[in-house]
Amino acid sequence: MTFLFDRETALIPCGDGQYTIEASDVYRNPTGAAFGGWVAAIMARAVEDHPDRTSPIVSLQTTYIAGVGPGDVNVESKLLKSGASTQFWRIELFQAGNLVIVGDIVSSNRRPVELNYQIDMPEIPAPENNPQLKPMEGQAPQWIRTYDQRIAKGVPFQVNETPETIVWIKEEDGRPLDRISIISICDVPMPRTFFLSNEFHPGSTVAMSTYIYASEDDIAAAGSDYLVMRVSGAVVRNSKSDSRVELWSGNGTLLATSNQIGFFR
Repeated sequence: MTFLFDRETALIPCGDGQYTIEASDVYRNPTGAAFGGWVAAIMARAVEDHPDRTSPIVSLQTTYIAGVGPGDVNVESKLLKSGASTQFWRIELFQAGNLVIVGDIVSSNRRPVELNYQIDMPEIPAPENNPQLKPMEGQAPQWIRTYDQRIAKGVPFQVNETPETIVWIKEEDGRPLDRISIISICDVPMPRTFFLSNEFHPGSTVAMSTYIYASEDDIAAAGSDYLVMRVSGAVVRNSKSDSRVELWSGNGTLLATSNQIGFFR
């Protein structure tokens, strides 16, 4: 079975670390620009598909210079340095000859050690005991519906006490989790402005960093089941806002964290 996410992020190799892909119509925002999680995912896939990669992705820093619009996207991946266990990559995305996205990826083989600490997963009711997020028809991008989200805390377009939200989330079509989808899921949360006002404040992500702590066994154990995603914000001020994502598997293993800054009007 070919899952929607895999089909929409499949790169066509052009040789020497270069790829091309047509910008997805599914993973597109109402502004016409591609969903940032889709952009990050194709950057990560350019490294995963690279013949010189020897280790799993553990981090991605992305700078969104311009929106990725409809049409062809050219992806260039370059191995900057390769050590005994860690590799460093630079990824660049172009449209019509213009640089639109820059990213830096680290891949590394890490081994278990004696130290073992993580923050606790929030205690929330089971997914079936939380209301499902149902985007208003015609007012939300199509990609929102590719995820099943159950709201445990934080209602969008209401004046909540804080912008913190907690949801259960998984791929709607049952696609199993992997590193590419972890990176994309970390950009699923709505802007924190949506939880402090009942008015719409359009905005966009400027920079995002995602860090994956999960082992291959952790990811396999997560499977296609619900994940817990907590999103907090430290500031929504001066037309800027931040967000911090914490992503756990259902069994309480912290899989990844992500941070971003965005501008809003």
